[in-house]
Amino acid sequence: MNFGFSQLARCGSMEKAIKSFKQLENEDFRILATVERGMGSYEYVPIDYITKGYSKNVSEAISRLDRLHKLNLLVRWIGAYIGYRLTLSGYDILALGSLVSSNIIYAFGHRVGIGKESDVYDALTPSNERVIVKLHRLGRTSFKQVRRLRSYVRNKGGSWFFASRGSAEKEYSALQILFEAGINVPRPRGQNRHAVVMDFVEGDELYLIRELPNPLKILNEILDNVKLSYQVGIVHSDLSEHNVIVKPDFHVVLIDWPQWLPVKHVEALRYLRRDVSNILRFFERRFGVKKDLEETMKKIL
Repeated sequence: MNFGFSQLARCGSMEKAIKSFKQLENEDFRILATVERGMGSYEYVPIDYITKGYSKNVSEAISRLDRLHKLNLLVRWIGAYIGYRLTLSGYDILALGSLVSSNIIYAFGHRVGIGKESDVYDALTPSNERVIVKLHRLGRTSFKQVRRLRSYVRNKGGSWFFASRGSAEKEYSALQILFEAGINVPRPRGQNRHAVVMDFVEGDELYLIRELPNPLKILNEILDNVKLSYQVGIVHSDLSEHNVIVKPDFHVVLIDWPQWLPVKHVEALRYLRRDVSNILRFFERRFGVKKDLEETMKKIL
């Protein structure tokens, strides 16, 4: 674990964000946040919009904009007017700054996972507890597919930032409901913009495991958690061997909930059936454990 925001492992936009973190002042964060607000209405936010509410003089605001551009936290556009928009690093730094100021995280480590729609980083809380920070990155998938499946993307102007923020908010809300109901999910710690902070779970993803001492028992525990999730109104809708963690004590934790559906959703049962089918097929193929899909669905419902 690398302590402090100056020692992050070298990882793309996050590296750039952390490298810039200690160079920024409160006024810089204010300007970045103003640009973020303006992006709801503009592709590139005009200078006049940015400087309008700035408490200092306009020339200082323009100077700060120029420096933030050089730090790769803003993109500048010169056309009919001069405008700015956040880079991915700029959005990262706004989320991380808020998590730090809220005393949710204190230090960052290295990247521990990368997926088609997220990056996952090691981190510490102010009390030295190990957590992970999951940064949602919806731009890695087809935006048409994302819009079709996820209601929070609609009416947001096609912005990856807004889509990723909605994804994080949705996952965090599911984790809160599920964890409070006693379902085996990571404990949620906090959320800001596209970042979700949750407990670090020690273990291996199910698809990496070749042997289990009692695969039927583990399968039943997964299905019990699927059933409990359904009872509190939530369908995972993307469940497979890739988002089940088996801990050293051979209990399971279900992860990756941004695509969850409420049980009243018109597609909920179809996705529930797909979730259960994915898990049953994997256990039959990998461990030779067979369960009937229809009977399993009846027990869950």
